Amino acid sequence: MSPNDSGTDPSATPPSGAPPSDIDFGSSGSDSRLFPSLSFTEWVTFGVLAAVLAATNIYTTLLIGWGDTGSIVAVLGAVLFLGVFTGKRVSVHKLNLGQTMASAGGSVGFAVASYAAVYIVDPTFRPGTLELILLFSVMGLLGALVGSSVRQYMVRYFFPSGTACAVIQTSVARELAPGERNRPVWLLAIWGTIAAVLTLPGKITFTKGGGALIHDLMLGKEGTALAGKDIGIGIDPLYYGIGIVVGPRVGAGMLIGALGVPFLIVDGLAGGPLAAETGDWVKWIAIAVLTLPTFAAILFAYFFKTPAVVPPGFQPGRTEYARPASRAFVYGLLGVLAAAGIATLGQAIFNLPWHVTGITIAVAWPLCIVNGRVTGDTDINPVRLVAIVLLSAFFWLITAGEATDKALTMLGMAVVGGTLAATAVDMMQDYRTGYLVDANPTHQTSVQLVGTVIGAIAAIPVLNLLMGQLGIGPDSQLPAPGAQVWATMAEGMSGGFEPSNALLWTILITSIVGSLYAFLTVWPKTAPWMPSVFGIGIGMLVGVPASAAIFAGGLLKWAAGLVYTSGIQGAARDEAAQEAGNDTMLAGASVFAAGALVSILLVVLTTVLGKLGLDWFHIAV
Repeated sequence: MSPNDSGTDPSATPPSGAPPSDIDFGSSGSDSRLFPSLSFTEWVTFGVLAAVLAATNIYTTLLIGWGDTGSIVAVLGAVLFLGVFTGKRVSVHKLNLGQTMASAGGSVGFAVASYAAVYIVDPTFRPGTLELILLFSVMGLLGALVGSSVRQYMVRYFFPSGTACAVIQTSVARELAPGERNRPVWLLAIWGTIAAVLTLPGKITFTKGGGALIHDLMLGKEGTALAGKDIGIGIDPLYYGIGIVVGPRVGAGMLIGALGVPFLIVDGLAGGPLAAETGDWVKWIAIAVLTLPTFAAILFAYFFKTPAVVPPGFQPGRTEYARPASRAFVYGLLGVLAAAGIATLGQAIFNLPWHVTGITIAVAWPLCIVNGRVTGDTDINPVRLVAIVLLSAFFWLITAGEATDKALTMLGMAVVGGTLAATAVDMMQDYRTGYLVDANPTHQTSVQLVGTVIGAIAAIPVLNLLMGQLGIGPDSQLPAPGAQVWATMAEGMSGGFEPSNALLWTILITSIVGSLYAFLTVWPKTAPWMPSVFGIGIGMLVGVPASAAIFAGGLLKWAAGLVYTSGIQGAARDEAAQEAGNDTMLAGASVFAAGALVSILLVVLTTVLGKLGLDWFHIAV
């Protein structure tokens, strides 16, 4: 994601670094108050965006293992809806609060999607909806407070996504010339509409239990050059939107990993007498790729970090905001109550002992800070690695119960640590945005706390709805690759996995070779050409059609860059490359968000129609 936005008129960004005169930075209200001064329409708009992003993040994370808090979509959505409802230009600080609240909801949605691991381990696991909403609310609240505790230190790191969002906020908040359209909002509307329309034929059928009106394009038929493998390319626009956002390196990694399953693991490593272990081979080799090599990539990336440059036109820290007198007491009390709530609900839902919850929170807190530091330099939030650390290092704390019960309790640890990391680190991105636009940090934290609760309220019913209609796990319409990793590790650590020596050696070799390869993915001389190591692991779990479509989306991003920079040299070429990056990022985010939202709405609509006895259409299998 580029730290500059070419949608902003260059003349509006003077080289002196002063804020452009035609941008309304506005105010979020008195800094002596804990909560900002927002109108009823603004509270409702930002709350709805938080709920929507929580829902879409669940869907995309379960489908492809990739989520996005949707900060940029939230900003553009706020501009679009508030412009329609109020007819007024929205100030930068109000947009920043909308982004922050919506992102908090999105981060909880990501955590809820990973929680689906418990259903993979035990499909009969069905705690009460209210209990789960309360659990994720208090975990989200504590995660937001963890992020706020180190805000003043973290905002000085780069946080590429947070920096880009600050630029976009100032771009959409500036005064437009007569007849000029707001380019970012226009891109959101155009590409979102296209994605919404194209999503429909790939999701619905008019025959109950039938296939979609348009299927994935399958290329590998029996007797062809592709050896009869189930090879193809997906037609869901959401895949292409993700590919456009993440670029060709991640897509290439996913395609390599996906093709490795039928051609290398099934036919080679796990063939013959080990064929019965094929499922274990796929999941454990994916885990081997997603753990040590991913840690190594993050470690190596730290040595080639992006400088924390403040973009032109920003003067962070120019306003000294007073802290409300009650802030320390309120936040402290809220933190204690949240921790107590996590312990109580963790024991009720997962049979997680109180002392284990305390240890989990104590370990997750510094890990969240480390993750924030990593994200500030690399733009990678290794949230799942917090859960993996907890599962692999503290499994011995769980001793009571049968293997399945122990696995569920261990997943309780992972859920607590993963939710804290998802919320805390994603909030650091928003703090970086607020720092650049000189927003009130207390008001940011307050709307984050509200957003996490809204996200929890929206996320749990959506998860239950998706599970009921589409299923969860390897053989369903929602593979949930991240949840598969958690579930597999929990089952293994609980004693439910007895691998062959061949598989153990393969895991060890994969971890070592993958860690060495990880260096090439971040070394500046080779990084532009190396497929993502993280993508390889995820691709193994989501299959070829989805991975091929994401790779195709990455190629579209690459091709757009060539078109934008064709025939241009020097500084103008750099500006054109930035414009290509910004435009493709906006288009991709719009496509993936619209595709996810339409998919969820179709599930809701078919559920309602089914209860009414109306047989208009169905979700395709």
